[in-house]
Amino acid sequence: MAFTLAAVRSRPMPIALRAFVATVIAAGLFAVLAPGLPLRDPRLWYWAAACAVGEMMWLRLPLGRATMSMGSTANFAALLVLPTPIAIPAAALASLTMERTAMRKPLVRALFNAAGTALAMGATGMVLRLMAPHGVFELHNGKLFLALVSAAIAYYVFNRSLVSAVLALDGALPMSLVWRRNFGFSRDLLPSGAAMSLGVLLAELHQQVGPMALLFAVLPVLIVFQAQRRMYSSAVVRANGRTPGLIEMKRAVNE
Repeated sequence: MAFTLAAVRSRPMPIALRAFVATVIAAGLFAVLAPGLPLRDPRLWYWAAACAVGEMMWLRLPLGRATMSMGSTANFAALLVLPTPIAIPAAALASLTMERTAMRKPLVRALFNAAGTALAMGATGMVLRLMAPHGVFELHNGKLFLALVSAAIAYYVFNRSLVSAVLALDGALPMSLVWRRNFGFSRDLLPSGAAMSLGVLLAELHQQVGPMALLFAVLPVLIVFQAQRRMYSSAVVRANGRTPGLIEMKRAVNE
């Protein structure tokens, strides 16, 4: 799953939060622009469209009005089949476009989320280059499994850490508490692992049959998303009905 910030504020941003958001946006723009935008490469536009399909499957998290999406499936697949300088702008462009058009988020928040996606992609790409310098699908058996799992963990941890950090700064809350309330390993690991696994399958299928692979991936991605939505809906109901402390924290970071 991909996680993003979507809070609508009615009070000034704390200085630390402003500095963090500005730093993430600047670093994300550098990650996208520094290698040069391959605008004439059709792979950029195909994978931007694929990532956008995943970004359209989104829902809100229990704390802080952050959102999650299935964008990580296509993002991860793009990293496995594309050079990183193409995969990063494809995912970032999809995030920015969907957040501004489908979710209608303010520009700063859309830029933060797109930049966070770019940085998560960059960090994951570094892991893949370290473990599979000649391409991940050149590996086999245990080495292939280790490289894929390491890359998935890197994406998972980096993505959630960015969102947890910004919500923690926003609400003056411990980052560990924000992570636990929003994600919680008991409900997050299985669907997130499924999303990443579908990314691997999409990448392999794309290698075999080409762009038509996306059509075969949409239905299983939708099934995982629907299961995750039910789990998070139940978590929100439990939080609102049984956990007063969580309600107070939500008030601290919401509008």
